Order: sequence, then structure tokens, then C-alpha cells
Amino acid sequence: MASTVTRRLAFLDGIDLAPSEIDAIAAELAEYEQALAALEPFAAAAAWPVMQAQPYRASRPPQPPNAGGSATAAAGPAPASGEAARREPGAGGEIASEAEATELWQLGVAALARRLRAREVSSLEVTDAVLARLERLEGRLNAFITIMAEHARDAARQADAEIARGEYRGPLHGVPVTIKDMFNTAGVRTTGGSGILAGWVPDEDAALVERLHAAGAVLVGKTNQDEFGHGGTSTLSYFGPVHNPWDLERIAGGSSGGSAAAVAAGIGPLSYGTETGSSVRRPAAYCGIVGYKPTFGIISRYGSFRGAWSMDHVGDFARSVEDAALGLDAVAGYDPRDPASVPQEPPAYAARLSPDVRGLRIGVLRRFADDPSVQPAVRAAFEAAVAQYRALGADVRDLDVPEISYAAMTSMMNSAAEASGNNREWVYSRAGDYVPDVKRRLAMGMGITASEYLVVQRARHRIQGAVRAAFDAVEIMLAPTTARVAPPIAQGPRGNGDSTYAVSHNLSNLLRLASMLGLPACSLPSGVGEDGLPTAIQFFGVWYDDQTVLNAAAAFEQTTPWSRRRPPID
Repeated sequence: MASTVTRRLAFLDGIDLAPSEIDAIAAELAEYEQALAALEPFAAAAAWPVMQAQPYRASRPPQPPNAGGSATAAAGPAPASGEAARREPGAGGEIASEAEATELWQLGVAALARRLRAREVSSLEVTDAVLARLERLEGRLNAFITIMAEHARDAARQADAEIARGEYRGPLHGVPVTIKDMFNTAGVRTTGGSGILAGWVPDEDAALVERLHAAGAVLVGKTNQDEFGHGGTSTLSYFGPVHNPWDLERIAGGSSGGSAAAVAAGIGPLSYGTETGSSVRRPAAYCGIVGYKPTFGIISRYGSFRGAWSMDHVGDFARSVEDAALGLDAVAGYDPRDPASVPQEPPAYAARLSPDVRGLRIGVLRRFADDPSVQPAVRAAFEAAVAQYRALGADVRDLDVPEISYAAMTSMMNSAAEASGNNREWVYSRAGDYVPDVKRRLAMGMGITASEYLVVQRARHRIQGAVRAAFDAVEIMLAPTTARVAPPIAQGPRGNGDSTYAVSHNLSNLLRLASMLGLPACSLPSGVGEDGLPTAIQFFGVWYDDQTVLNAAAAFEQTTPWSRRRPPID
């Protein structure tokens, strides 16, 4: 094995690395070798994947992306044809904390939309309240890279004028939102959390930004993150670490930690991030809010930085499921500029939201929930959630999908290879400008061969097939989101406790599974863990059946108090 690692290190010739960094890369390559030895026989049991995935069909047809039609997505099967069974729409409403709100920044998207449309408040008033909140807290949170105060006020004035003329665009019209600094913004710097692009200003907007402008949203700022999305803590940023509003000495999760921290702290009711391995759901869990990652291809990635091309998603953060659904409605849709984008009718996830889960078949991934790495408080909150779903009439059953125990290593190897390919030119020419941990990770990926990348794809194909078969028995899979509450910043990138190079039941497998396969997934607050920090549960659904995932989350949220908890920061 040592000689193999030595051969891999030859790929690092020409990269500016210190001897200590080469030693660290060699140690990680040794872990990679062990993982590859376990993965090769697992992958060999699967047929070679084909480029055209066959449409998924189950005993209860999954809901397509609000439409029929088909498309090829690298991360998962194509949408099924035909109209899916729908649950009856349920009435929305303000959660208790918003009904009692005394400050505009405390209101969510749905509550603000009603008041803005009725002209009970102005967008400028709301935007000023959010900006004041940002100014008061940012010195402690470090959640932002770029604050767009005057840009936001101008957009708010425009929204007020349009609403006054009766030109109402929808629920995001006049609502302050934030975005991760992975998305291009014309005339506003876009850094990806990297010193390499610390002063770069693009001349066009990302597709996400285009859709937010079309919806009349007010863009307040661009949030902090791990460099180019390569991390799970938001401590690997050129601009410094993001601090969790529940405890400023804790991480906010990554790589979209700035977005999660901002929403949790009341700096805008909605934010958008990206996810390649867990970068929406993990920060949402640590910060005690809702994090939603839709099916691969639902939201265009055009104009955002690439992490791993076959696993990158756009998702959103909110303080309620309804608000997350409204955020999805505003930006979902086909975009020919993104090869993964799928045809779909105008979305209406919020309008179809229903908390009725009677008869819903929920599979509990018991081996992962019972793994010794799961903190007792996290496990207790999860078991209470399982009991709650049974009380609500869901058909809850234990589910075992052994292949998922290979998901973390498969995803990690896939991400390492694709991310290194995306960064190849800069890794060789500007290695010294990367955050050190990110540089080492990208350099390590240079040592992965093409044949090994294909082994990874074969393993991925086998896991996808096993998950597809499991969805013949259940409609939703349920598990804790993270094994622990937010760890201290001082523990660094390893504080998450992930086990990414071993065949195991560590929850890192489930965090990475949904992104690797392109499944719709949601993280939702589930209780109180150690030191009063939030715990969370997560849901996975069938490809393109995003509605059922949102409905399952809404059912839990509306019958438990956990989504109404707010961090103590003020």
C-alpha cells in the first residue's frame, strides 16, 4: 500500500505544498486505499451503469416535478410519467412565535407576504429591520461575506412601488432574502469563500438570482461558507469561520453555514445555499431551522461554482416548512443552461402542502439511528419523532438497506475526483491561495485514477438500485440528521465525527446519500440536545416526489414545538 500511495503522490509534482502537507495528504491517501479495497468487491457485484437511467416506478407512483415529462439526471432516475397521487392541500398559517412577533425581522415568508400584499407594512420597513438586525449581530456571527445594504433598499423601494400599483409578483415580492456566496451576482463580488476570487465581480447573474429578481425578492447579502463549498463546518473560509447563533463557540455547519446562521438569527426569513454532500441539511440541523434540498435537477445550478458536478444541488433554509416550500416555488423550473435541469410545470409545493400523513409508509433506518456515534439526546429525540408519526397515523416500519453503509466512502471519492478536476488549473498555479485544508483535499483528489473513478460510479449505481428497491416498500425514509449537536469550532473540520472512509452505520452515510443519489431531502428541528442545542431529523423521498417529503416535514412541525425555538442571541 505504501508504494501505491507513493505513486499517487507523484501527481502532486508542481503543486506548492509544504513537507507537512505532503505527509497529511499521504495519510489521507492511505485511508483512501483502505476504502478502495472495501469498495471494489462491493462495486463488482453491480452491473455497469448506463447513461440513460430507466424511469422509477413504485407501487404508489411518485409525484414528478409538478409535471410529466422525462429527462436524464446523472444523480438519479428520470421522472416517472403520469399524474401522481396527491394528498389534499392543507391550510397554512403562522407559527405561534410569528403570531406573537413584535419585530418585523421575526416574521417568516408567509406572514410577510400577507402583510406586504395588504400593504400593512412596506418592504423598505422590513428590509431596514433585517439590515439593523444584521448590523447588530454580524460582528459575532461572521455569517456574511458581502452586505448589499443600498442595493437591498433600492430593491425594496421598487417592490413597494410595484405592489402599490397592483403589480404583485408573488409571496417573495418585497421579502428580504440572502444567498450563499456561491452564486454569481452581476456587479456584486462573488468569492466562493476563497481568497482567489476575493475581488471578483461577475457581469451576469446566476439562474437562481435571475429567478429571485423575477419574484421581486430583496437581496440583502451573500453569506459566508467553506471555500468553494469544500467542507462541513464553515470554518474553512478565507473570510474566517461562521459562528452558530445558539452558541458562538460552536460551528454553524457547512458548507452553507452562513445561510443557516443568518436565518436562525433572524437576518432574513429565507436563504439559499448549495449541497454536494450535506451542505444544506447539516447546517440546518446545527442551527435549528428547516433545510430543504430538492430532487437533483429541480433548481438550476447555472452561474454557481462547481463542487462536484454530478452531485451539486441548490437548496433553501427557512424557519418553517411552508416558508421553505415558498422559497422552492420561486426558483424551481427548467433551465436549458444546466444539463441536469428537468422539464417541469410551474411549481406549487406550498399550495399543495398537507400535514396529513395517515397511511404514509415511513421506513426507519434503524441501524443508523442506533449507531454508537449518535448522542443519547439525539437518539431520544429521534425515537420521540418516530412515536409522533405513529400517533399521527403513519405506517412506520423498520427498514434495512445494507448498501447504504457504503454511501459515505462512495460519495467522498466521487466528490474528491470531480472537485479536483474542477479546480485543476488553480491547484497547480495558485495552491498557496487556497485555505490549507481545502488545498490538501483538492491535491489528494489529483491522485485518483480514471479507472478508480469508474469503480466509484459502479458502487454508486449499486447503492442507487438498492435504494430504488427500498422505495417499493416505503415512501419516506426517516433518520436523525446528525449524530451530534453542533460541535465546538475549536475541534475543527473533524468535529462533525464523520466516518467517510469506512463501511459503517455512521450517519455520514445518510448525510451524503441524498446528494449522491439526487433524492429530495429535508432536515427539521426535532428536540433539545446537549447544552440546549437543537437536534434534528431528516427525511428522504422518492426522486421527484418532493411534495411528500415536504408534507411529512409539515406534519411533524405542526404537531411539535421544536421549529418554534429560537437561539438566544440578541
